[in-house]
Amino acid sequence: MIKILLFGQIAEQVGCKSMEVASGKSLADIIAEVGYADTYPLLVAVNQEQVQDMDYIVQDGDEVALMPPFSGG
Repeated sequence: MIKILLFGQIAEQVGCKSMEVASGKSLADIIAEVGYADTYPLLVAVNQEQVQDMDYIVQDGDEVALMPPFSGG
């Protein structure tokens, strides 16, 4: 299983802060399954490392974080 962590407006829109999904899917598939596929920009990290390739296949035990962009100054 893959643990999905949701932050900010993503967690608000989906209605939870974390969930689990089956492994062996691409990040694009996971984002679509979470229900956030058509909303960008989106920051994605796998095991606390930012990933740009949405075709990346997550493996059993991975942790995926979906975050809105951060701003500040």
